[in-house]
Amino acid sequence: MTNAIIVNNLKFNYGNQQVLQDVSFEVQPGKVVGLIGENGAGKTTLLRILLGLLKTNMKVSILGHRPGMSQSVASMFQGDLKLPGVKVGEILAEVAAQYPNPKAPQTVLKELNLSDLAHHYLNDLSGGQLRRVTFAMTLVSNASLIFLDEPTVGMDVNARQDFWINVDRMKNEGKTILITSHYLEEIQQTADQILILKDGKIEFDGTLNELQKQYLTTQISFETKREGSIFRKLTQVQAIKQTGNKIKISSTNGDATLRDLVPYLEEIQHLNIIDASLENIFQTITRGEKNNAEDD
Repeated sequence: MTNAIIVNNLKFNYGNQQVLQDVSFEVQPGKVVGLIGENGAGKTTLLRILLGLLKTNMKVSILGHRPGMSQSVASMFQGDLKLPGVKVGEILAEVAAQYPNPKAPQTVLKELNLSDLAHHYLNDLSGGQLRRVTFAMTLVSNASLIFLDEPTVGMDVNARQDFWINVDRMKNEGKTILITSHYLEEIQQTADQILILKDGKIEFDGTLNELQKQYLTTQISFETKREGSIFRKLTQVQAIKQTGNKIKISSTNGDATLRDLVPYLEEIQHLNIIDASLENIFQTITRGEKNNAEDD
């Protein structure tokens, strides 16, 4: 089975400015991929290359074709079309006509709970409504490979929940989805594969579980009347932050630290243990630090 995306040693410059450096990764069909990185890391440039909007002589394959040559690719960028005099149903019908096997616009509107907006003009919609219509324009394509760039910006909580339900639906249909987002909690809950782009290079490529194994940081918090300094001697404690009676410990080996904490259990309350989140690890990687917790 041909991978949906293949990138080998991709380099790209804007004049003398190197933006991408030896970027290599592959994406299997039917996977949800989270592409994350700080602003300026090269995410948008990479997306534009994958879509064929920026030309390169490097080896990049999209559904077995050169970028921009497959008719089964759709994208949702950050900007929304606010065309005056154009209705929601009309723009969806126009987009559907550009694809060989589109979904019926009425079906997509129903799936996204947007049927009541079909006869509304685009320039009369709120920002959140317009963002949902932009997503509908992507869904109506029925494409096999979909790129979503910051798709939930401007959506309210309910719209974001509906969005991720539809992402799961597309995945179950066998579609491949590559998402960039600053909402790392959503990426953590959804992505089968995580790509972290830093300074134009792929810093990590793998699953969340694999990433967490590389960054064994556990946050242990509790309340106690004891001074935080006594907990510094616990095994694998990396940093401690104390605010009043509240203690927050960052450990590189949560199990070992907890074993050493046992003698103090009668003196602590509200014990909470959290493994490293994608957001915590991302901060560690991008800041070049071992841990982002403050030392007491």
